[in-house]
Amino acid sequence: MTRDDTEQMSASGAIVEEEGPYAGHDVELYFRNARPAAGEVAHLAIVHGYGDHGGRYLEFMRWMAARGINCHALDFRGQGSAGGRRGFVRHWEQYQQDLLTLLQLPALQRRNTQPLFLLGHSHGGLVVAAAGVYGGDRLADVRGCILTSPFLRNKVSVPARKLWLARAANPVLPWLKFPMSLREEWMSSDPQMVEESRRDPLRTRVATPRWYLGMTQAQQKVMDGAGNFTNPLLILTGTADPVADPSAAQEFYNRAGSADKTYRSYPNQLHELLREKQRETAFNDILDWILARI
Repeated sequence: MTRDDTEQMSASGAIVEEEGPYAGHDVELYFRNARPAAGEVAHLAIVHGYGDHGGRYLEFMRWMAARGINCHALDFRGQGSAGGRRGFVRHWEQYQQDLLTLLQLPALQRRNTQPLFLLGHSHGGLVVAAAGVYGGDRLADVRGCILTSPFLRNKVSVPARKLWLARAANPVLPWLKFPMSLREEWMSSDPQMVEESRRDPLRTRVATPRWYLGMTQAQQKVMDGAGNFTNPLLILTGTADPVADPSAAQEFYNRAGSADKTYRSYPNQLHELLREKQRETAFNDILDWILARI
C-alpha cells in the first residue's frame, strides 16, 4: 500500500459512519465508526483524553477513512455519551477494562488479516502506555501504538489546597466534583476548534479525587516500567503544550523497549495536535507511519 493508493481512495471512496451505545464491562459505553465503503487496508482504534469524547475525532476519522483506514472510537465511562458518574472510576484500572472493550468490538474481531493500530491522546495515551507496560498480552494483537500528547506528567500546577482536599475526600467522597482549571485556548490555536469545544455539551469539565489520584499513580508506574513497552511506537508532541509535559513523553520514548519507535515534535503547537491549525501535518505523519507497517 502506497501514499498514491490512499490518495486515489480519497478522491473516489465513499465513507460509512455509525455510532451508538455499546455494552461495556459493567457500564454502557458509546462507540463511533468511520470506514471506507470499500478498500480498507487497516483498522485504527482511538482512545480519547480525559474530559474528551470520540466525537471530537470525527474530522480525523473521516480523513483517515477516506484513505483506507477503518477508524473506531469509544467513549470511556463517565465521559462523553457513555454511562457512569462524570469523571469518576472506582479504580483507575477500569479504563483498562474499557480499552479491552474497544479492542473487542465485533468489527475488530472480524477484520481477518487487516492490521490493527491503536491511538491514544493525552489521558488516553496514558491508558495505552499502561496497557503496554503492565497489561500482559493485552496489546499482543496491535501492530503499532500512536501516542499524541501523552499525559505522562502534568504541566498544570495544582494548588496544594486542592491536592489536600482530594486526598481527604478520596476515601469517603471519591466522586466529589472539582472544577478543572484548563482553558480551551491551551488545547488548540484554531479559533473554530476552541469555540466548538466551548459549546460542546458532552465535554466533562470536572475532576474527581479517585480519578486524579489513580491517574498520578498510573503515571509513575508507566514511567517506571517504560522498558516493558515493546510495541512499535510513534509519539507526537507539541513544543508549546501547556497541559502534558513534552519532556515526559521524550523520557518515556527514550526508556521504551520498542525496537521500532519514532518521536516527532511540532514547533509551537498546543495540546490537541489532531485539532490544531496545522493538524493535517500530524494526520499525514500518522498515515505514513501506519502505511509503512502494513
